[in-house]
This record gives sequence, C-alpha cells and structure tokens, in this order.
Amino acid sequence: MPARKMPEALPLQERKQPIDKNAIDVEGRTVTLVFTTGATVRRRRYVGWDSVVPFDETLTVSRDAIDLSRMNAGAPVLDSHATYTTFSQVGVVERAWIEGKEGKALIRFPKAGIDESADRMFAMVADEIIKNVSVGYSIDKVRIVEAEKKGQVEQHIVERWTPYEVSFVTINADPNAQVRAAETAATYLLEIDVPVISHEPARARVRISELYGI
Repeated sequence: MPARKMPEALPLQERKQPIDKNAIDVEGRTVTLVFTTGATVRRRRYVGWDSVVPFDETLTVSRDAIDLSRMNAGAPVLDSHATYTTFSQVGVVERAWIEGKEGKALIRFPKAGIDESADRMFAMVADEIIKNVSVGYSIDKVRIVEAEKKGQVEQHIVERWTPYEVSFVTINADPNAQVRAAETAATYLLEIDVPVISHEPARARVRISELYGI
C-alpha cells in the first residue's frame, strides 16, 4: 500500500486537562498545571469532500517526544485559544517539564492591576470557577497503524510534537472533544510512518502548512 497523501494543511491540535486546585499560588499569582497526559483521543480525517474517517490519536509523553523549546521560551497563556490579539494573553509559561508520563508547566499571571482580563482570569481560577486548561500543539512525527478488522479504527501514534500555547477553557465534559482552528501561520516538516504491503514501515517527509488554533 503506498504512503497516504496528506492534506496540504493540518490544524494545530488542542487537548483539555483539569487544573489541580492545590497548585494555585494566590500570593505569587502562579499556577502549576498538567498540560498533557498523552491520553488517546478520537479524531476525524476527511477523504474527498464528503467522507469522514475516524481515528484514535495518542500523544507520546517523554523528553524525547515533546519539544519544549517554545514552552520554555515563554509560551503564551491564552483565553480559549484566541490568537488574534495580545489582549487574549492572560499569562506566560515560566517553565515546562516532563514528570513521569505527564507534561507540566508553571504559569505566571501579571501583577494585579496591570490587565483587567488577566485579573479576572486569575480570580476565576483561584476561586476554582475556571478549572480546565487546554494545550495547543503541532504534530512533528506520527506513526499510522491501519485498522485490521471491521469496527477498528486507525491508530495515530504521535512520536514527536511541539506544544505552542496553554489556554484556559470552559467546557471539559467530553475529553474526546477537539477544538478546530483555521489561521495559517507557518510551515514545518511532518514525518509520517505508514505500513506497506510487506508490513515494513515506509517513511514520508512532507511539508505542510501549520494552522494556529483559536
């Protein structure tokens, strides 16, 4: 089976995680949170104009798999993945790291009185009203395992990925929900491993446009 042709553009993905109420420093205006546990999420890909194929996406969580360079360079903390204006930024990532099978980050809000939106967000988080956080990320390398039996779905094992931002979000009832996005930002190389007839993996490197999520 030949390597599947990938679409010209892929969205920046987002996943939701709960906030640990014990990790909120009210005086220091910081929050320590888990931005990923690598859980499997049901997603969809499109074939042609009218066919939708479900697949399961699993993020690999390790120091080799996650590129934390953008996070540790001061990634933005946003309100609901909004990227059109700096007014949507309510904080900054001070530090990100891998601890076991979790990706964690220490985020900092500005001093009280600097920004009304940031003050509101921190107050809502500190009062445990807003409890959910979502991470926006790009996929750098993915291994695709085709479905073998009826009723099974493709497995997309993301072996390398890059978090770009952390957002505070409202609804987290459905852990399999995906926030869609649509603004072209840059290009990068995506490596895709797909099976062939001999059952040996074939690697394709394709350049795609990166879409930044909102």
